[in-house]
Amino acid sequence: MRDKPKHVIPLSATNYLYGFRIAMMSVVLIMASLHPVCAQEQKVYAGLAEYSKWSFVAGPVLYNKAGITPQYGNLTFENRNMPGFNAGVMYDFNPDRKWSFQTGLLVAKEPIYSIRYKIEHHDLFESYQGDLIDSYHSYAIYTFSFPLLLRLNVQTGDHSYASFLTGLKAMYFPHGGSEYVYPIIDDEVLMQGFEVFGLMLESPENTMQGSFVIGTGYSLARKKALLKASLIYVMNFQNTITGEYQFANLFTSPDTRGYYNLSGNYLSLLFAVSFKKKSDER
Repeated sequence: MRDKPKHVIPLSATNYLYGFRIAMMSVVLIMASLHPVCAQEQKVYAGLAEYSKWSFVAGPVLYNKAGITPQYGNLTFENRNMPGFNAGVMYDFNPDRKWSFQTGLLVAKEPIYSIRYKIEHHDLFESYQGDLIDSYHSYAIYTFSFPLLLRLNVQTGDHSYASFLTGLKAMYFPHGGSEYVYPIIDDEVLMQGFEVFGLMLESPENTMQGSFVIGTGYSLARKKALLKASLIYVMNFQNTITGEYQFANLFTSPDTRGYYNLSGNYLSLLFAVSFKKKSDER
């Protein structure tokens, strides 16, 4: 008996560089439009003015599990939380003030699925050794996101600050499809083989997707840099991946079919650093 899972087809990267240009242009336009408004605000925390408005950010991400909705049949499978990673740059228009706007550019590798399923031996070829237990995960190409956040900064100590933030985020995610199927083939009857499990998935046709962002953070001012950590939750306005799953060609169990939906919502822990300005820049 041989098991042959097919290779996953990655999401298409058509117009990938075009989307990157859109994201960069959007960031520049937002920065230019908000600067006059922020410039009218009164300074609150003079110590923070010593640090750059630019921050380098990076941190882990945990995506929510996908959801499934059965159409017919009784078989199911396990969807798992999917880890990820964000990295990029952020710009704070007024980091030394109580209220400020932040924007920037983040890069992430979006998940497609992380699954585990079991097909019992009575549904397989008689010569199959035991139950079929399989797990697999897959990610799409890298995506570009640019947030627009409103931040409230509160001083909690001589060199420490707490922050609360909320806002919106736009993400460029090229449209494409992904396929995963698991066939089994009997070595004793080489022409006899069946696909027993499959996923047929795709991302939305609109390549620009929006989401709501909320979070909190903590900053610590050091001699040469401002160190920051933020816990952020992102809720998308639409699913990032949709499609169908199916169990079929089993010996005793009837076929099972259903819908697959991945929200793309995630919890992120972002670490950031802003370096101290040179004396002639203050």
